[in-house]
Amino acid sequence: MRIPGVLDAVRRAWEGQPELSLPTLFGILANQGVGWGASDEDLLRALSTTERTHPGTLPLVDARVTSRYLLLTESPEHRVMVDPWRVIVRRPGVSAQPGVWDYATIRPAFVGSPLVITSAEGIDHRLGVLARISLLDASPDPGIADLTGIRRRDLGDAVYLVTLRDGDTVVLSHGFDRFTAGRRSLDHEARPWDSLVACSPGQPLVVRSPGGGRALEYAEVRDILLLEDEPLSE
Repeated sequence: MRIPGVLDAVRRAWEGQPELSLPTLFGILANQGVGWGASDEDLLRALSTTERTHPGTLPLVDARVTSRYLLLTESPEHRVMVDPWRVIVRRPGVSAQPGVWDYATIRPAFVGSPLVITSAEGIDHRLGVLARISLLDASPDPGIADLTGIRRRDLGDAVYLVTLRDGDTVVLSHGFDRFTAGRRSLDHEARPWDSLVACSPGQPLVVRSPGGGRALEYAEVRDILLLEDEPLSE
């Protein structure tokens, strides 16, 4: 039964990233040290890590997740962060305020299937066909306690959503995008930034401009939420 077990582990790992060719998948495993002379046990451990990082099926407990995941969908495209508390939905390449809402259930979802999430109000949100699942945090906290002092150049691939007490929201990545909802329109401010002089709940958001520029002060921070980051790895 050794060969069927190894092949089944390859299948599960590949199902999480079906856009990869099989040689590419094995190239990734080789970069993790699984190459000529590796044992079956070495291969199985690496495949298990790959499957956990990019599972083919979204792990659910009572129709909810217990970890934090980034879900990419197609037709239409969305970037969906889901954790035990909320859903945050963004459209790639669209300057629009992210949607943040509480959810009741997630229908069984696997790569290649429709992603349907039911809100706490009982509304079904159909968010496209699931293309990839990435584990961001196996044991997440509800929010981020403090980003004070972080510099743009040190942010890496992380993207944060900062909600302010005046109702504005800020998407913080290598850019700074602030959204202000008016009565009939949504105002969007995009600007470069260098560092966060202050960014913690209960304090004003203070952002330093590049080149030693002046610090800009915004309203008090209400919440800091992680939208995406490097997938978790062992």
